[in-house]
Amino acid sequence: MRAIHTRLDRPALIDDPWGDRLVLDEEREALWRAAEPGLEPAVSERVAALGSLSDRVDAVLRMHPTYPTIILRTRYAEDALAAAVAQGARQYVIVGAGMDSFALRRPAFASELEIFEVDHPATQEFKKRRLHDGGVALPDQLHFVAADLSAEALGSALAGSPFRHGELSFFSWLGVTSYLIREANLATLREIASSASPASELVFTYIDQRELEPDTASAETRRIRAGLAAAGEPWVSGFSPALLSQELEVVGLVLLEDLGGDDLGARYSASRDYDLTPAPYMHVARAQVGG
Repeated sequence: MRAIHTRLDRPALIDDPWGDRLVLDEEREALWRAAEPGLEPAVSERVAALGSLSDRVDAVLRMHPTYPTIILRTRYAEDALAAAVAQGARQYVIVGAGMDSFALRRPAFASELEIFEVDHPATQEFKKRRLHDGGVALPDQLHFVAADLSAEALGSALAGSPFRHGELSFFSWLGVTSYLIREANLATLREIASSASPASELVFTYIDQRELEPDTASAETRRIRAGLAAAGEPWVSGFSPALLSQELEVVGLVLLEDLGGDDLGARYSASRDYDLTPAPYMHVARAQVGG
């Protein structure tokens, strides 16, 4: 989605072409099939009628309800990261990094950043093989931290890396919390707070818990959840925006900003010729380590 936005939306909010390079041709069919259930049936039929597989993938991903969130959470996180670097942060920890490409497309403001990608060993190994097979040279400032955070604490995983606990840092945790149970989310937030020096910051995403309740979920959410569940990756938990500040305080974090989909759209999409307003229940929050 980030690569499609970079290619097709003008002016682009982010510059991230790496998806086109990292996704193999034979994987595009799977992407199309995975994204299709998130579309209205009539829209799905129109997309299926497009000529090439590449065109269908571009179309189905651009129209998918999560597309604006993917783009704007990246822009928001990297805006916050740039501000943190200006304040002296020199370490960037990407929790649940997946196929994130920040270390490969490092913008000018990040020239002195040490980047730590924390992810499940199997996922991380897949990414490393894909980069190696593509002839991608890895920067010296990139550190892979293999950890199954369901079995190992984040602080313990970082302790085995060059991460410096006493140094101002920035953490991102994007597109993950909805796939974890509440206890696991709170545990990870607590680990981030205890691993970083005071005034370090975190940006993370979450879904309004009301959208996961049977009586308050929208039809769109039910459709998206059904597709994700069928793919074996169901949404299982969220947070209440009204209670988020209190819950973060308990784990050692201070809420600085919490933007729902409408807020993100107004900030980043209002002055553009295309609309990238996420669903209202999609949230991006920024917090600071207390102390």
